Amino acid sequence: MHPSSLNSEAPMSGNAGSRYIPTHQYTQRLASLSYPDVHYNGYTPPEPIRAGSYRYAEGEFVSAGFFEHLDPMLFDLPKLEIDWTYSLRREAQRILPFLYLGPWSCLSNKQWLRDEGLTLLLGVRDERLARLRLVSGHKAAADLGIESESFDVSSHQDLIARLPHAIRRINDHINPSIYPASGNHIPRKVLIFCETGNGLSALVVVAYLMVMLNMELGGALNLLHSQRFCIDMEDDLRPLLVSFEEILAAKRDVESARMASHQNSTLAAPTMALAKKRSFSDRVEDEPPGYDRMDMEDTSADRKPLAPFQDC
Repeated sequence: MHPSSLNSEAPMSGNAGSRYIPTHQYTQRLASLSYPDVHYNGYTPPEPIRAGSYRYAEGEFVSAGFFEHLDPMLFDLPKLEIDWTYSLRREAQRILPFLYLGPWSCLSNKQWLRDEGLTLLLGVRDERLARLRLVSGHKAAADLGIESESFDVSSHQDLIARLPHAIRRINDHINPSIYPASGNHIPRKVLIFCETGNGLSALVVVAYLMVMLNMELGGALNLLHSQRFCIDMEDDLRPLLVSFEEILAAKRDVESARMASHQNSTLAAPTMALAKKRSFSDRVEDEPPGYDRMDMEDTSADRKPLAPFQDC
């Protein structure tokens, strides 16, 4: 066949007589049903988190006094979407002023880690990789003199159970009341990573946004997807986030009920005096003069027992 005839051929989907039926429209972005595009023109981000807007019991996700000296600008959302290119999947992106998400491979760029001022490398990995000592940030952190930690999960349920601890670990690190021995304030920045930067680590970041910015699951996914387009939450990870959203709703309800009960408890409940069981000595003291307990016992001993029934 001549090459010119190949160039003039129409695709099968464009041939009216063809039996080919297109089942999916391929686009550069993922389907809008799953990840609607986020355009910040006209988009109102949530208010910066403060003690009054925090909706969970203190001590689970944040330590006591976390919000007293916290700079609210730490939770400012990015103003513009990243002009995404395919090569960016190998790099880390900043989601919040102090929070980054990326793949394990980005840890090899020590100069970038140093320039960004990262102070904690937080890895999320399958425990099978942990046994092989893979996908770890300990060596990079040791070379830079910063902190590192790994969350090794055995199953999806284990990951859900450990999400509060991961969120608390991030907040403990950025807590302004925690300073190095020198006493100087050093801005804290956290990089969360997994093998690809698109799965387990992305799930932790979404959960963090849901808790700390009071965001619904859809909004948190949209925000993260606008900054790191290659995240993958469609298969087995998204149902976990749906379950986590339900858990958060239950936690908020419990905390709201606790606060309402505390506010309504201004009147003390009436106290009831419980009757004290009388001891043997108390009963003896109350007996009238001349009362002989031995005589009563002898009389009762001479009494004939009653039959349980009698025939008529």
